[in-house]
Amino acid sequence: MNNFYILIYLTEELKTNCIGKVFDFSTSPHKNVWEAYLYDEKNRIRLVFSVNSTETALFTDSYKTAKKSNTTTFFEPIAGLRVKNITLAENDRFIYFHFDMGYSIIFKLFGNKPNCFLVQDGVISDAFKQPDYHNGKPAPKPKKPSPAPISELNKNLNPKNTIIKTSPKFPRHLIPLLIEEFNLSEKSVQDIAELTKKWTYQMQQNPNFRVLQTGNICLLPENVLPDSAHKTFSEINEAVKFAYYNTSKERRLSERLQSIKPRVNSSVKKTESTIRQLEKADKGLERAETYEQYGHLLMSQAHIKPDGGTESISVSNFYDNNKSIDIPVKPDRSIAENAQLYYDKSAKAIRGVEESKRRLKENRTKLSELETIAESLHQIEKVYEFDDWFQENEQSLQRLGILAQNVQKEKTPYKKTEIEGFEVWIGKNAKSNDRLTTDAHKEDVWMHARGVSGSHVVIRMNNRQDMPQKSVILKAASIAAWNSKARGAGLVPVIITKRKYVIKPKGAPAGTVRVQREQVELVKPQKIS
Repeated sequence: MNNFYILIYLTEELKTNCIGKVFDFSTSPHKNVWEAYLYDEKNRIRLVFSVNSTETALFTDSYKTAKKSNTTTFFEPIAGLRVKNITLAENDRFIYFHFDMGYSIIFKLFGNKPNCFLVQDGVISDAFKQPDYHNGKPAPKPKKPSPAPISELNKNLNPKNTIIKTSPKFPRHLIPLLIEEFNLSEKSVQDIAELTKKWTYQMQQNPNFRVLQTGNICLLPENVLPDSAHKTFSEINEAVKFAYYNTSKERRLSERLQSIKPRVNSSVKKTESTIRQLEKADKGLERAETYEQYGHLLMSQAHIKPDGGTESISVSNFYDNNKSIDIPVKPDRSIAENAQLYYDKSAKAIRGVEESKRRLKENRTKLSELETIAESLHQIEKVYEFDDWFQENEQSLQRLGILAQNVQKEKTPYKKTEIEGFEVWIGKNAKSNDRLTTDAHKEDVWMHARGVSGSHVVIRMNNRQDMPQKSVILKAASIAAWNSKARGAGLVPVIITKRKYVIKPKGAPAGTVRVQREQVELVKPQKIS
């Protein structure tokens, strides 16, 4: 969605759609998504920019009413200014929106940290991501990759590196497809370089805007790369928009599935292991029978007084052809008392077998239910299907132990609850906040009402490096707002960051921390339901 050749055509369409329009405001409706609202006398549009490194995309979309609550606005100094021009860096994936008063927005559409910057006279004055880090620094400069002449290519280069050396901006996702389609592993470096130049020319002069089944955009026509297209478009903006929304849906679905699937699979394995152990319970009956026989054999000798200090007694075993058998006994007890101990052991073993059989039946029922849930989870293909599935199965998931119950144990140092499959911790007081933050994993999401005292709140991520879906973050932030001194306010700013960016200064009072990186959400305080 963001290779250089796509951006060539996208820039031209952005000029048509955006030049002359007035910048109204920009906001972030979702994590890693920036939206600007532009208008002129005829219509209003949205400019959408995704900074997710796996789905970086810039495109225009139809107007819709912006979500005003729980959002932050960006780039306010250019409100009311018109877009004068739009340009693409000569050899890099930077798109520039130019305004009056020396302002421009620079979209960086590559790398692990895509971003957009508000720049005035060559200096960054604001940024969508990490503004505190970027503000005041020079605007980013495009690189100037230069292709290598065919004559200078190393004859030992593999096909992939040959293509990249010949055309540094060549779309990386197309290279494996072309290697397979044209059997490039059998061709010389010179032949591959010539083909690469031909393909590059076709993307520049005769593009087709195709979204492949993989979700990637391909500019090469089907007679060059006959990989089946999911959909073909006449405009690149529509192709980018289609590819982005489909990829975004898949990512959101993946996030939701990953919040539940590992827990279900783990519960299935644990239940299967428990069943295997309980199926061995019949061995307890053998022990019960042996203990009962020992009791009978000892009672048959109850008239005998054992020697003091003896730890076993030898008797004739009338259950085994009167063979002699040594039965362990407690030396401080009489023969009759030792017999009673064995009768007690026999009864206990029988009760254990009965309990194991009861638990075996319960666990077989549980396993059947878990397998049904796992199968239904496997069949989910849409985000809305997961939401419906979760609502339908939430109580079962709690009963089966996959989701934590909303019942708090007073012995725990902090409260625990559940939000859409994510375990959430809530501090009770200063010492509890300290313990909560210490116990949290570095990839857990940490939050606290900004500027006031209150509870630390953590969303458990199970060592996942990403963030939970926005709905989970906002609900947890609302809990943090409720458990703070700002509870009575209509909207409360809440700091949100990863636990690894939270530091406790040496010697600081309990509950005191320093946050190195943060984002802020405005939320309405809400009590745990």
